[in-house]
Amino acid sequence: MMRSPLFFISILAMSVCMLAGISQAAAEETGHFADPHGALGVAWGPAAAEVRAALTARTQDCTSMEFKPTRCALADNALNADIHYGSTRAGRSIALVSVRWQSDPTGNAVEAKGLVFAAENGSGFRLFGQIDLLGDSVSDVVFEPGRITYATNYLRPDDSRSNPTGRRRYEIPLGANGIGPVAIQRTGFGAATSVQSQPQPDEALQLVKRLYEAGEDYAAIFGGSAAASATLSPGLAKVVREAMPLSRRCPIYDGDPRLGGAQGAGGPTRMRYDVEAGRNAVDRRTIMVTAAQAEAPKVVSRTRVVLIPAPGGWRIDDLVTEGMPGYRATLADASARCRSARSR
Repeated sequence: MMRSPLFFISILAMSVCMLAGISQAAAEETGHFADPHGALGVAWGPAAAEVRAALTARTQDCTSMEFKPTRCALADNALNADIHYGSTRAGRSIALVSVRWQSDPTGNAVEAKGLVFAAENGSGFRLFGQIDLLGDSVSDVVFEPGRITYATNYLRPDDSRSNPTGRRRYEIPLGANGIGPVAIQRTGFGAATSVQSQPQPDEALQLVKRLYEAGEDYAAIFGGSAAASATLSPGLAKVVREAMPLSRRCPIYDGDPRLGGAQGAGGPTRMRYDVEAGRNAVDRRTIMVTAAQAEAPKVVSRTRVVLIPAPGGWRIDDLVTEGMPGYRATLADASARCRSARSR
């Protein structure tokens, strides 16, 4: 039977489209796809085969409908799932699969599992690790060198279980040979927004960020050691060094100076840094830091960090939290009282 020229042109066009689609899928390394009714729908993109194999492997402890312990695949009891593609550095592609599933389908408890797949320099994807996620939703995923960060909702004290209003970011560390554990994200929140070029980085601002993003390691900065000279001004470092020996006998300062002396705060989170207009000069900088407390997210403090120049660059000269005396004055006054009590 004779075919018209139009028939062959149509077949050729369809072939080109199919090849283009295959090429695009093979090269696709960014994007997001969701399966609202299970998990196998996220077996999509260049890691599709590896994702499907991992989701159908019966490697999870679970309970059968007969209330007996057994082994299940994530795809068996999955409620919904997402896959996010990205890159943590040149030549390394990452796929993050997040699955909400029930290890016991006879109940109503839901767990969140994360699977990370990696491809190096154009090679095929492989399962890099599986981890328990914090939070029951994953959004605003950001891929960075050494980690993946994501946002999730959480219940605030007055929330109903079906309508959480809190929002928190977590990070999944990516090591040389594995992942995790998941932890609260404390640094690098600007990575989720577009990066604008800065010909010269603000050294004073970077110093304040390092201080607030040091987590529980901030104590070493205020410990009066030689390392403090790279962060504190000579005047503040002198006050700290004089106060340290006295703290063994008197209550000099207890708490986190970044949060106005709050105790048991777990460190600052969700920091915002504002360079105060009109306060910048050649010999003085002031940066306002608004921060929440890790163990009490509703408690927010506003602290002015005062910096002065030193031969090695900008140094922190004081921290003054709104409604409270400055850190430097508090240390000096407590030290003076301790010496006075000792001399009586």
